[in-house]
Amino acid sequence: MNAEKNVCGDFERAASLAAAEDLVEKKAKIYSRLLTDMSLSEDMTAIAARCEGRKKVLEKLAGGGK
Repeated sequence: MNAEKNVCGDFERAASLAAAEDLVEKKAKIYSRLLTDMSLSEDMTAIAARCEGRKKVLEKLAGGGK
């Protein structure tokens, strides 16, 4: 029973981390459009892309990914 509890906790943790990555991705996309410094804008676009990739992996680990 303890092992099941740990597995469920791991799924919940992965889902929580996926939600956090989603939020960071959305904010980075917004900042990339608002920043006038092209270098910073490109950095925000790259951060958003990395977050999207991590989010997909975490969603798969949580059991909700495609």
